[in-house]
Amino acid sequence: MRTHLRVTAAILLAVGMATGCSRTTEGVVAQTTEPGPPIESPSTRTPSAEPGFPGIPGLPSIPGLPQIPGLPLPGNTNVPDVPAPAGWDTMKCSEFTKLDEAQQKAVIKAILKDSGNTTPESELVAGLMATTMCGFLPSAVVKEVVLGGSPP
Repeated sequence: MRTHLRVTAAILLAVGMATGCSRTTEGVVAQTTEPGPPIESPSTRTPSAEPGFPGIPGLPSIPGLPQIPGLPLPGNTNVPDVPAPAGWDTMKCSEFTKLDEAQQKAVIKAILKDSGNTTPESELVAGLMATTMCGFLPSAVVKEVVLGGSPP
């Protein structure tokens, strides 16, 4: 008896849902023969000599460029220059993440100076690589992370 009751309740529920979801509103789509605005309007903008966005090296020279917190731009930083801590060439990422921003910058500069690549752009890229990869690989050596060595 209970089985029949459950089956009947399920059928009534299914029929109720099917009829409730199948309601449609009849009507007609509004149509007009009036002309609308032109599809393509002439542009008042004059094309520039160099289309597209400026390259990364030119970004710091753009006046009014906002400073994004936590994203150092080359030549536009308030971090003081300090000497690199001892053992910078064998420093593990777990030690690097515990350093303050000035000491991290000093380690990156020392690694790049040792490799012969000391442009502001390389410092930016190396700093981003080190802080990002050291978050994932705390046992890696910072020098290998920056210069592209193999992770442990």
